[in-house]
Amino acid sequence: MLKTIPLFLLGGLLNGSFLYRGMNMRTVFAWTLIICLLLSTGCSLLTPEKSVVDKILEEMENMSEPSEEEKQKVKQEAEQYLKERYGEEFYVDDLHYAWQTDRWSMRVHDKNGWDFWVFKDDGQFEDTYFSNRLSRDAQKEFKPIIEKTFDSLINWETSVIAEDEVEDQYAKSLPSYQELRKETQKYRQIIKIALATSLTEKKQEQEIEEVYRLVSYLNQNNIRAELDVLYYDPAIKKSGVKEVDFTRRTEYTEYSTGLIEIADVSEIKTKKDIEKNLIK
Repeated sequence: MLKTIPLFLLGGLLNGSFLYRGMNMRTVFAWTLIICLLLSTGCSLLTPEKSVVDKILEEMENMSEPSEEEKQKVKQEAEQYLKERYGEEFYVDDLHYAWQTDRWSMRVHDKNGWDFWVFKDDGQFEDTYFSNRLSRDAQKEFKPIIEKTFDSLINWETSVIAEDEVEDQYAKSLPSYQELRKETQKYRQIIKIALATSLTEKKQEQEIEEVYRLVSYLNQNNIRAELDVLYYDPAIKKSGVKEVDFTRRTEYTEYSTGLIEIADVSEIKTKKDIEKNLIK
């Protein structure tokens, strides 16, 4: 049974059917080599003087880097896509290609030097420009508020995500975040805050008060948001941590003293509601 499955997949690859239809030849050939590894023997693509693993790794390495001509073609396509979508000139560089998924990722710069990402996946382009612009606006708006509200701040971040139809509608006009909020509710702001505070019973009331102040600002300005406030023992700073990486929160577990998770700030009406979202 083990050999039947790879042979079936290999047949699908060679005749262009099955789930590999639509992949480019680089990807198809790579998966063919991988299936040869599963089969272990009998594949004419492999030379006897090298092991199966060595040959596959060599071929995959060769395929992982597209030619300069191919890179330039994708770069020009991406710049044209961005110009048509936003009506502005952009510069694309730092191209990366993942043969496993036939996906391109590229760093892009606008005329102000701001950078963001654009992707080409299955022949279609998508980008983070709209979201990045809104997130930068939110960063400026909330910086003084958060720094004034929380007295044990380590670091914080915020991002704004609008629905696809909103991005399509406003792509060429690019409103500020404050302007967009007046036009639509089809967006969401995510705020993450790290504090160097041991969340003891004595400090809990003060911390809830601080969070409530921020939540009140969000609700008074009708901002659709979710909020995570993470509390760490002050010793985290002595350990050399200058900023908490919110994507790798498990690395700071030994310092964690609690957190407040609010999925929708509009549901918070009183300080008691915040206490319900407190996890120690």
